[in-house]
Amino acid sequence: MRVHQRSWMICGLIAILAIPGAFAEVKLPAIIGSHMVLQTGQENPIWGWASPGEEVTVSIAGQEKSTKADDQGNWKVTLDPIQSESPLTLKVSGKNTIELKDILVGEVWVCSGQSNMEWPVERSNDAENEIKNADYPKIRLFQAQKAIAGLPQKDTTGEWKLCSPQSIPGFTAVGYFFGRELHKELDVPVGLIQSAWGGTPSESWTTKESLAANEISVPIIERWDQVIENYPQEIEGYKKQIDEWMKTSGEEEEAGKPVSGAPSVPRDPRANPHRYSGLYNGMIAPLIPYGIRGAIWYQGESNASRAYQYRTIFPMMIEDWRREWGQGDFPFYFVQLANFREVFEEPRD
Repeated sequence: MRVHQRSWMICGLIAILAIPGAFAEVKLPAIIGSHMVLQTGQENPIWGWASPGEEVTVSIAGQEKSTKADDQGNWKVTLDPIQSESPLTLKVSGKNTIELKDILVGEVWVCSGQSNMEWPVERSNDAENEIKNADYPKIRLFQAQKAIAGLPQKDTTGEWKLCSPQSIPGFTAVGYFFGRELHKELDVPVGLIQSAWGGTPSESWTTKESLAANEISVPIIERWDQVIENYPQEIEGYKKQIDEWMKTSGEEEEAGKPVSGAPSVPRDPRANPHRYSGLYNGMIAPLIPYGIRGAIWYQGESNASRAYQYRTIFPMMIEDWRREWGQGDFPFYFVQLANFREVFEEPRD
């Protein structure tokens, strides 16, 4: 009898722990933290997680907003526009209290794209002097971790840092120079969010829903889905190759011959940054709906061989971001690529 009672108690405990947000403390996404910059002149969402039904109160600069977590433990409040030239403290209270300090109000920009945007300050021209002079405590930096996901993610890792010779070396050079000019010209704090991955195409940064709704981009989805479907067969083939290699390499070793290299493990296509929507899901979705002024973008080489397709997908991606952020048609600046690859006077295959 006691065994049965204990079993039911264990099952009950497991069931309770499986409930999303059960007994959870109030939590915030990584993008919302101390030293962040809130976008000036507009509303700013603050969101996170708590126990279902838990009341959460957010206070800053004389404002106080309250809400209750939904059945999944999600909650969000929207702050009224804030004007402040002094650092602020934001307090989030529920069963526990989180206090974020040194928050500024200014201009916030997302810096995204491929290696052009990912290229760090430490590899730029005159890097030593640039790094030495990068002492701008009112410029704040956030680097989203590189992440690929099959579905939109709710969080990333990273933290807001003050721009300094210690924090700037690995940060996007284009983003830094852009933000520095804004800071100097406007004389306001600037928040820069880096979310970039070298060698990636625009479809990786676009939602599956948008790609699936356009006949120009549907073949991209079909091709990748087929590759993913074939992956288990590739692994089986690899196992046979390894078995054969083990046999032949042993024979080569016994004969005193050089041992041939082992077959390479097939790469899991689900972990490929070129896969459609993977970087949107892993590196853009976790930033939404953080208040921003706009985005800067530097990318294109990875789509250069599919220019006709790119002229549809790139505007689609921009519309995607604007729709998902829900802030209207925010500015989206992009760099037109310099000459890329050799120019031929006559058509070639």
